[in-house]
Amino acid sequence: MKTLIIENIDLKKIGELMTVSRLFCDTPDIIALGDGEIPGSFGRAWQSAATVSANLVVPITQLIQQEGYEVILMSVSTLGTGLAGPLSAALSAPVITEVTAIHPDMVVDRPVYGGKAIIKYKIESTPSLLTIRRKYFEPEALAGTTPSVPLETGDEKVTLVSEKIEQTEGIPLEDAAVIVSGGRGMGDPENFALLQEMADLLNGAVGASRGAVDEGWASPTRQIGQTGKIVAPDVYFAVGISGASQHLAGIANSKCVVGINKDEEANIFNRARFGIVSDYKKIVPLLTQAIREDR
Repeated sequence: MKTLIIENIDLKKIGELMTVSRLFCDTPDIIALGDGEIPGSFGRAWQSAATVSANLVVPITQLIQQEGYEVILMSVSTLGTGLAGPLSAALSAPVITEVTAIHPDMVVDRPVYGGKAIIKYKIESTPSLLTIRRKYFEPEALAGTTPSVPLETGDEKVTLVSEKIEQTEGIPLEDAAVIVSGGRGMGDPENFALLQEMADLLNGAVGASRGAVDEGWASPTRQIGQTGKIVAPDVYFAVGISGASQHLAGIANSKCVVGINKDEEANIFNRARFGIVSDYKKIVPLLTQAIREDR
């Protein structure tokens, strides 16, 4: 099927969408947004420096109709979420968001109820738009670059007034093999220093639940969950985190979850491979010491 990827110039995001595209075609085309070379080998490539979705709907709609694309792939991101609805309306095309798996005969999975259930949809018309949840598909290694032609966007309907990029220290959550995450059960922002010490020894990153972020104990850039970052580390330590469905949706692809909570009824233990029912102030220092001695 003739497939188009729409994505910012981001190696891992494009790599994940390339993996998905192989399920539909041999070589997809791409609309790449932002500056720089386009990584990977595509059939055809268009590029625009514009990244505001409102300014991209008309030219992208015209291109999809002109080229006859059957499947359009985007990441679940600010860009993909902003484009999916308006493109669906402009093209009178179905859109399935938050896709986590693709099966033969155009059947796709989408989690609902915070990941407690999976709905399977069968796509029966084209063009169809899919937004792909991050970390559910292994990114393809992209070799070389693809030359592009400009995507003409015309007059801007929306002007970007300002943009602030928040830099986080250490390993980004999306790339961390080990994440030590704290929730409202931490009780105090200063206690996150215990998690940072443990994460540093494991060459990992520190995350937080929405509850901890809402309390102001951690930066929103550290939030993990349905409304935060979707992560897939090898080991995920959930410290003082009850295990709300929104948080579990963000760690669904974690290989091993370790829950530490003094409430033995905490929902996190239903997801954890290993659970410790105790006060984290006793357990985390012991784990940290054991890790330090094992180094």
